[in-house]
Amino acid sequence: MDQTTWVIQVLDDSNNRSIEYQNRSWLRQNVEKLHIRVCVEDCVANTFDIAEEWAKEGSILIQEGKRIQFKADFHPGKEALLLINLKEDGYLVFLYSPKE
Repeated sequence: MDQTTWVIQVLDDSNNRSIEYQNRSWLRQNVEKLHIRVCVEDCVANTFDIAEEWAKEGSILIQEGKRIQFKADFHPGKEALLLINLKEDGYLVFLYSPKE
């Protein structure tokens, strides 16, 4: 299994359902390019995690397959991918799923 498939599979499994199509597509295009990794034991984010990481340099927030630039553009009712910069090692990705 390649890295892209592994990252998507772990995120799918963490929520017991497939991640949204646009976010899945974004990951397919960027996992290798940005050296994105995932931690099986801890790959879920909440709104507090997003708020804390937002101000940190290099963090990326993806929603509907697009990078969110401004806090006002984040919609807490939609799935998101939070990528935390690991400096020269790439990014660690976390899945934010809204409460249903």
